[in-house]
Amino acid sequence: MLRLTSHRKKVYDILNNTNKPLSCEMIYEKVENENINLSTIYRAIDYFFENDLVLKFHFNNKSYYILNQDHNHSHYFICTNCLKMDKIKCNMKDIITELKETKNYQILNHEMTVYGLCDLCSN
Repeated sequence: MLRLTSHRKKVYDILNNTNKPLSCEMIYEKVENENINLSTIYRAIDYFFENDLVLKFHFNNKSYYILNQDHNHSHYFICTNCLKMDKIKCNMKDIITELKETKNYQILNHEMTVYGLCDLCSN
């Protein structure tokens, strides 16, 4: 059973009320008046990640997080300018099948995130 302290609940609520990935610093800005330290946010995010409640993305030398709401395997496009995020189709099935059949690899997992500029930011 997960333990949701008041600080974890606040971080969770912030992630739950956004559709864009947030860094710990971005979350901290949103709780500035809540008497929560940045280190507490990092610990809450680590706890959520260990319990599969958040997904982590790395770009621009930072880590960004979103809630793992559907707990399904998904791939994403993330705009590195505005942080717009869209699910994209997984095209790895043929590659995975080929690796299994030709190399006898046992595939346990795969990840794919595409980073770039969305239509609004590229204009």
